[in-house]
Amino acid sequence: MTVTGEAAVLRVADTGIGIAAQDVPRIFDRLFRTDAADRSTKGAGLGLAIVKRIVEAHRGTITVDSAPGVGSTFTVTLPRARRE
Repeated sequence: MTVTGEAAVLRVADTGIGIAAQDVPRIFDRLFRTDAADRSTKGAGLGLAIVKRIVEAHRGTITVDSAPGVGSTFTVTLPRARRE
């Protein structure tokens, strides 16, 4: 995690299968699962949608940088609380 004067930035990376470029715009949509998703793995496609809504509720952003066969890096940026 990196903290600046204005924001806290958290990056989470993996070395998984990665996400195809055409799927990246939809991965934060509710119930979306890529065609490459392992259907034997439990899940409903809600996890990233929930994460995005929580981050946005705190006035933050979440982005992903991914390459098939390499992995993905998710970056969450949250504004720091202002002390008065």
